Amino acid sequence: MAKINVYGTESYCTWICREPVELDTENYPELEGMTDEEVKEYIRSNAYEMKSTNEDWYENLEEELMQMDIRRDKTNNEEMSIIFDGE
Repeated sequence: MAKINVYGTESYCTWICREPVELDTENYPELEGMTDEEVKEYIRSNAYEMKSTNEDWYENLEEELMQMDIRRDKTNNEEMSIIFDGE
């Protein structure tokens, strides 16, 4: 074997926290009568179906949340390795 391609690789785990969106729960009739914990669980499970606080810009709450500016990010679990062609 005269020549071989060798690559260095890196991988990371990145966590991003975006700026918050303030919800007035009175504007969301589906949340009426729920406890705070029930509201949080409902939003986690249904944000893609809930109306945005800014319907002129976003189709749903999930889209709005994912478009907010990044407040903080953290990169960890850095891994480095060496691979060869065919791996």
